Amino acid sequence: EFVLNQPYSVLKAWLGRASIGIHTMWNEHFGIGVVEMQAAGLITIAHDSGGPKADIIVKTVDGYLASSVDEYSSAMYRALCDGANSNENMQIRARGRESSKRFSDQVFAREFKDAIVASGILS
Repeated sequence: EFVLNQPYSVLKAWLGRASIGIHTMWNEHFGIGVVEMQAAGLITIAHDSGGPKADIIVKTVDGYLASSVDEYSSAMYRALCDGANSNENMQIRARGRESSKRFSDQVFAREFKDAIVASGILS
């Protein structure tokens, strides 16, 4: 079932029921949806480009990266059929949740403040 363009409350409800999350946008600048899927504990499969590749997912550590139909289907098979509740998949879920914390409001505020202080513009 595909659920498109829904309010955040609906998205959160679906994330709470889902096992995997698939993100297919090519060369997305960042990919907050990918971070939201990880934070919800989903095994995340994202396009092997842009922000998901550069900044968010470490392949097979806290999610999967794919760029072709075969790569997406292989990652989906590993997540759903090769032991959806396997120890490896449970570790990917836990590492994804932990990884998502790098993008929290608290981390942003702290690092933004540190950057301003380090720049010396307040002197």
